[in-house]
Amino acid sequence: MVVVVLLTGLPGGEEGPRLPYRAPYDVSCPAWTKLERGFGDTRVEDRERAFLCLVRDAGGPMFPDDRSDRAHLDHGRALCAQPRWKRTDEWLRSEDRTINMYGLDSALVFLCPDVIGGPDLMPSDEQMVQDEADYVAAANAACRDPWPSARAREQGTAAYFTSEGGGYHLADDADPANEDGVERDHDGLLTGEETGVGIETITQMNICVTVKAFDKAPALRLKGWQEVAEVGVTSRSGRLTVPAMQSAGEEGAGKALPNLAIKGPGHYRVRVHARADEDAVTILPAERHLILVYPGRSTKEIVHRSRD
Repeated sequence: MVVVVLLTGLPGGEEGPRLPYRAPYDVSCPAWTKLERGFGDTRVEDRERAFLCLVRDAGGPMFPDDRSDRAHLDHGRALCAQPRWKRTDEWLRSEDRTINMYGLDSALVFLCPDVIGGPDLMPSDEQMVQDEADYVAAANAACRDPWPSARAREQGTAAYFTSEGGGYHLADDADPANEDGVERDHDGLLTGEETGVGIETITQMNICVTVKAFDKAPALRLKGWQEVAEVGVTSRSGRLTVPAMQSAGEEGAGKALPNLAIKGPGHYRVRVHARADEDAVTILPAERHLILVYPGRSTKEIVHRSRD
């Protein structure tokens, strides 16, 4: 095996951490750590050596310095097996800023060029599509119903991927008035329009959304929520939905959520709850919204709880 060839005869015993590729043991390390030799100029049999040089010496160690070469190689291959988004998320959660993700990919390419993308560090189109699908699935899986004991006529939970600035809407998607979405005035949680509701986010990042439709007004729940408000809306077509993300799109729910206009065309109340962990460092949703919809003719906006 290649590993045996690399380790045979080098200083250090198997009983402790081995640093065979650090100077002065191997003067070839600067060839990679000073970026004088890239992936395309490296022989297949030297790729593990290049990886170890980079994770040990390139601008400071990327992995704990007391690990053996075998442990570094195993760690690197485990990272290769992860979706790109998960490597990024784990790096964010670790709060270790001694390296950047591009630097990590520059090392990992020597172990798994088919995943990282070769010398240009860009994955193939197929890999990018798969990475995106993996991320959407993981974000959906991270979202949970915050009120599971309340069974509604229609309900669903999904991640919602916001555009720059955050925010989203719930509207009669069959009404031409909502073809371009619903305007938000950014003052408070809700912006009520006749046939739609604009909803602000706290963190301006991706969120989890749970929607529930009831035959009548559910009990008011404030505990555990930072913002709670409600407003009236009209459905002319018999539809009220949170938009789903379209193919190759960047905004919308990660999976289809149900139509909440359970009584068909008519007037409804929309009550929105929001809370967020504003200190969370993650690319998975750290903000939760609960949307309750039920029949009601009033168009009055009521703020039950505000962060202000």
